[in-house]
Amino acid sequence: MKDLPAPTPDTPTLAGLRAALGRLAADARPRWGRMDAPQMLRHCRVFAELCLGRVRVGLPVRALARLFGPLFLRRLLRRSPRQAPREMTTLPVLRAQADLALDADEERRRLDATLAEVEALAGTCRHPLYGAMRAVDVETLVRHHTAHHANQFGLLDAAPAGLD
Repeated sequence: MKDLPAPTPDTPTLAGLRAALGRLAADARPRWGRMDAPQMLRHCRVFAELCLGRVRVGLPVRALARLFGPLFLRRLLRRSPRQAPREMTTLPVLRAQADLALDADEERRRLDATLAEVEALAGTCRHPLYGAMRAVDVETLVRHHTAHHANQFGLLDAAPAGLD
C-alpha cells in the first residue's frame, strides 16, 4: 500500500489518547452510537489488535479491503477524527457484544497495553485487511480510530495541553 496521509493536526498522539481514555468514566454516555464505555474500550483494543495482525478476517472481506481499502483510508484519514463519519458499518469481528459484562478498568488496561505495542512498531507491518503497511501508517490508523471513539464520548473536548 502506498503511504497514507499524515494525521491531521488535531489527532492526539497515542500518549494523549491514553491520557484521555484514563479520564473516561465507566458509566459515561456516548454522544452517538450504541456502545457503552467499556464496550468502546474493547472495540478500540480489538481494532488495534487487528492492525497488529492478531485478529483474522475472512477472504471476501480481505479481498474487498485490498481493492478499495487504500482509497477509503486516504479519504478517511484526510479528515479530522472529530469529523469522521458516525455510525459506519463495523466488521462483525469488531462489533461490541451487548450481552457481555465488561470491566471498564480491565478493558482500559488492556487497550493501554495494546496501544503501547502499536507505538513500538517499526518498519513494515502486515495488516490483515490492507496488506503491507508502514508502521507509521498503522499507528496513524489506530490513532484516528481511537480518537474518533474518544470524541464519541466527549474526551477530546477542551483537551488539556499536549493532548492534541
